[in-house]
Amino acid sequence: MSETKLPRPGQATLAGWLIVLGSLLTVVTAWDQISGLRSLDTRERVEELLAEPPLAGSGVGLDNILDLMHVMALVTGAMAAAAVILGWHVLQRNKQARLALTVIAAPLFFAGMFGGGFWSTLAAVAVVLLWMSPTRDWFDGVSPTKREALDNGDPDQESYVAPAPPETPTTPTTATGSTSGPARLSPQQPPPWTGSVTQTTKAAPKRRPGAVMAAAVLTWIGSGLTALMMLASAVTATANPDLILEQVRKQAESDPRMREAAELYTTDIIVASVWTMAVLVALVCVAAAVFAVFAIRRSSWARIALLISAGISALSLLLFALAFPPAVVLFGAAVATFSFLLRPEVAAWFRG
Repeated sequence: MSETKLPRPGQATLAGWLIVLGSLLTVVTAWDQISGLRSLDTRERVEELLAEPPLAGSGVGLDNILDLMHVMALVTGAMAAAAVILGWHVLQRNKQARLALTVIAAPLFFAGMFGGGFWSTLAAVAVVLLWMSPTRDWFDGVSPTKREALDNGDPDQESYVAPAPPETPTTPTTATGSTSGPARLSPQQPPPWTGSVTQTTKAAPKRRPGAVMAAAVLTWIGSGLTALMMLASAVTATANPDLILEQVRKQAESDPRMREAAELYTTDIIVASVWTMAVLVALVCVAAAVFAVFAIRRSSWARIALLISAGISALSLLLFALAFPPAVVLFGAAVATFSFLLRPEVAAWFRG
C-alpha cells in the first residue's frame, strides 16, 4: 500500500472535524462576546465578580476587566480562525498543519476561558488525538498491517507465511522412460487436494500492545482526577452549604419552575446529596481502575467492562463539560481510552 493511499482512520476524521467545528463556533462565540461586551448585563455580571473575593478590594476596576475580556476575545477569535483552516488541512494529512495546531492548542485553551468556553476547549483537546494511534501512524505513513507486525516484533512480517501448495501426483513410467498409460497413485501417496485453499490469518500479537497500557494509564489518571474533583466538591459543600443554597435560590428567581423545588432545599439536604453523588462517582472510578488492572493482565471481560465504563464516562463528561469546560480534558481521555480498546491488534491480543 502506498503512502498516499492510506485510508484515514476514524479517529483522525473525528479529531479533524472537532477542531474545525469547535474552532468555528469559538469564532462565533468570541464575536458575540465582543459585540455585547459593553452591555448592561455584562457590566452587572462583572461588578458582581469584583464584589466577591479574591477580586474584592484588589483595586481592579470595571474598565480594566472589560478591556482584558476584549483583548482575550480578540486573541481567541484570531487563533480559532487559524485553527479552522489548519483543521481542514489536517484532514488532508498535512503534518505542518498538525504541528501548527499543537503550538496554538494551549493558548487557545487558556484564552478560550475568556472568549470561547466549551467550544475552544473541545478544539484544543481534539488536537491531542492527532498524536495518538492510529492517527499518528496515518501521519507517519504506517499501514495498520505494518503496525501490527511492529507490535509483534516482526517488522518484516515474516510470521505471515503462505501455505505450501498441495503435492501433485506423479505418473508411473516404464523402464524405458515412457508412460505406461493413465496416471495411477501409489498406495503410499495421498490423493490430491480437491477442496478450497484456506486463507492464512494473522497471528495474535504475542506482546501486549502499547494501546492497552495507554488505555489503562488514561483510565487511572482520569478516574483519579474525577474522584478527587467530586470529593473536593463535597468538602466545599460541607464547608459552605449556605453559598450553594444561595446559588440555588438565585437560579430559582430566574426560572419560575424551580421556585417550588428550591423552597424544599435545606443545607442538610444539599450536603447529603453532594456527598452521596461524590461517593457513588468515586466507587465507579475505583471500579474502572480495577478493570484497567485486569485488562493489562489480558482478561477479556475486563476489556468489555472498561469499554462500557469509558463510553458511559464520555457521555456523562460531555454533558458536564457544558457547565464546566475544563471537564473536556477528561472527556478526551475517555474517548481516547475507548478508541484504544477498539483497535484491531488490541482485540486480537485479548482473543489470543
